[in-house]
Amino acid sequence: MKKVLAGIIGIVISFVLFVLGLMKLLPVFIGSVLLFLSIFLTIFSFSERRRFKGIKTH
Repeated sequence: MKKVLAGIIGIVISFVLFVLGLMKLLPVFIGSVLLFLSIFLTIFSFSERRRFKGIKTH
């Protein structure tokens, strides 16, 4: 749950930075890269928890 909340907060912050980039207050490149990375890491944390790791026979 903490990873999801941290991911959502990261997405919101990077979205605000992206909007500031669209208003020409920051470079758009910084906001777009941070937004992509935060969305990617949030989705990666969702899929990482439910991965099948095989059947342990020992």
